Amino acid sequence: MKLTSRILPISTIIAAGALAVGYGLNNQPLGVLFFVALGLLWVVGQRYEKPIIASLSLLCFVIGAVFGGWYGVKSGWLLCSITAALLAWDLNHFIHHMQDTKNVENARALERAHLQRLGVVGGLGLLLSASALTIRINLGFSVVFGLGLIAVFGLSRLIRYLRRESD
Repeated sequence: MKLTSRILPISTIIAAGALAVGYGLNNQPLGVLFFVALGLLWVVGQRYEKPIIASLSLLCFVIGAVFGGWYGVKSGWLLCSITAALLAWDLNHFIHHMQDTKNVENARALERAHLQRLGVVGGLGLLLSASALTIRINLGFSVVFGLGLIAVFGLSRLIRYLRRESD
């Protein structure tokens, strides 16, 4: 759990810093102060093992990103912040879950596997989100509707596969 415990505050600081910088570059000093304070609160909550703070902080970061988009904050800062916040939230819950199950064999292997999956999901999510923000394609409604159905079907199959694999 050492590696996870080191990555957790770093991802929290990146999440808070990205939103603070984004708001700062957009001349919103109250937003900068709020997200610096929120990031510090989340790090303190991690230190004293208060899991409810992680969920509330993630909610605040999502709301902050929504308002940031409304106020004209560049989408790169928002995307980086939300990705880092999701990673921190997941790692926080993983640490608390592992502490609840103290007699887990191969805890180090579980941690390594979780970090690898999280890295792949975070990296792909960041890459696909950045692609969606930069690539523009004009499609008709029926094509978008069909692609949406394929995406929903594919995600449901993926979730079903992952649930079977984890059992």
